[in-house]
Amino acid sequence: MVQRSETKPLSEDEDIPFVEEAYFTGARIGEAIDWCIERKDRELHCEVEGRLNSTNKDVEFNGRILTVKKGLISRKIAVIINEDMQSKRRDGLDAVVTVGGNTSSQEDVAASQITVQNYLRRDMSGDLYYDGRDLQQAVKDATKMQKNRQISCTVWGKRMSDKLPITIKGNLVGSAASPAPILPEGFLEVRVEPEDSVGSPKIFTVVQPQLIIGPRTDPNLTVIADKVYIQPFSWIETPAYRNVIETRNLTVKVRSGKKIIENVSFSIKEGEMLAVIGESGAGKSTTIKALIGDIPSTGVARIAGIDSRNAQKVRYFFGYCPQDLSYMYETFTPLENIIAFGKQYDIAEWQLIQEGKTLLRDFGILEKGNSPVKELSGGQQRRVSIAMALVHRPKVLLMDEPTSGLDPDNRNELWQFLDYINQEYGTSMVVITHYPIEAEFCDKVAVFMRGKSLVAFGTPANLKASMPNRGFSVGVVLEEVDPRARPTLEEVEGVTFVLQRGELVKVFTEEPLQIIAERCVEALSSKGIEVKIVKTKAVADMVDYYIAVTRGLITGTIEKS
Repeated sequence: MVQRSETKPLSEDEDIPFVEEAYFTGARIGEAIDWCIERKDRELHCEVEGRLNSTNKDVEFNGRILTVKKGLISRKIAVIINEDMQSKRRDGLDAVVTVGGNTSSQEDVAASQITVQNYLRRDMSGDLYYDGRDLQQAVKDATKMQKNRQISCTVWGKRMSDKLPITIKGNLVGSAASPAPILPEGFLEVRVEPEDSVGSPKIFTVVQPQLIIGPRTDPNLTVIADKVYIQPFSWIETPAYRNVIETRNLTVKVRSGKKIIENVSFSIKEGEMLAVIGESGAGKSTTIKALIGDIPSTGVARIAGIDSRNAQKVRYFFGYCPQDLSYMYETFTPLENIIAFGKQYDIAEWQLIQEGKTLLRDFGILEKGNSPVKELSGGQQRRVSIAMALVHRPKVLLMDEPTSGLDPDNRNELWQFLDYINQEYGTSMVVITHYPIEAEFCDKVAVFMRGKSLVAFGTPANLKASMPNRGFSVGVVLEEVDPRARPTLEEVEGVTFVLQRGELVKVFTEEPLQIIAERCVEALSSKGIEVKIVKTKAVADMVDYYIAVTRGLITGTIEKS
């Protein structure tokens, strides 16, 4: 056996920066399963090489791990084949396959080697897999999920009438369990739409392999299950999309015809964090309201590929946290608030309770679960509001000035918490903030100006690099604040512009920094302005960039996605 475990970078096209990986031979499938069990709440993937038992052909594939099972007799990994391979020839592989050890004949694939991968974030799919023999458990779970809309169910098995292999895929419309003389009976009902919309839909009954005849149904519409794959959240599936948020020439007008924002175009990819900065009245909140379909707009606005004008559908794909926390029921507990607001997404109460407890535990406030919200601190209330916005598993979390009114320490703590959510759940974020320095926490930044809408968009590093000398400057720390410093340095030969924040003065230039530093010290000395420290390669931050753009000292750049 060869085994290794490491953290390695993925390709630039992938959204997740690191993955933990381990390699096992097929003879050590049990150890691979143990590795997965230790990380059972993580999003796990695998690469498999082996033999397809039905044809005895060699296969190689990768996919997401649905579940693992380790018993005295059966040791298997259930895998949904990676979507990228769906368009290629799969050599007889089902969309979901079971993988066993190198000598296994009971599973779909006997693995000669398997590489398992931990994507270092929580598994948010909610998908469920069952062997045919475990149909009773599928029936129990399906019965609880019946209040959800459009639960997708795929079944691989044999038709009862002639025992020929059959695969059906449709919506779960019923489930029931009842006692039987020898073994308990349980069955699912799956509605399958006709191909090409010709004919009427059919209701198939799915039963488990057993010693007695199953329910009295049409044998031609009864499937003896080998594998059952249920997708509880299929009703919020999205079309294929490249960017999780995309706007193009987004424009909002008032009745008078005046444009509040005009031709706003930007996009972010899955898992990215976007900071939206700008002065009051610059159009930040208006852009977000147009993005979620709250106000009329023209141009393109999409979340997860869904047009924002389709308000009834797009609302499932974002969670929104307003600045004001008074919208929560202050006499309700955190969990009661989560349930009350989560019901608008057509999620069963038992799932809201389960998901809510998980969120409160992850957010470190589960012990406050029985306390009225009014008794919680401001920071704890903010965490509850975020849990409420995430309970339906949105693709994007939108936050309106979450750090407003907080001191610097608490602002930094909240951003660390937002980063945790982004990494743990893979949730994309859009955060409106009045503090340009907070943009440093994000992957992308959008800068708005009153009367000009979007004036800059890109990564913090690229925006700062667009400043003179790629964002490097001469940094001067004065002994004390002196209002004469900036105008004095602006007169120095070769200086492009000067930014002053208290005792710190940054001098931007396209000239060699060492030469400009000497000229600056000489100019300040001639005015009797005392200098404490001079740094010939000071680094610009997002505050410097924001000031330079909004004062017209530089022209903002808008990166294309």
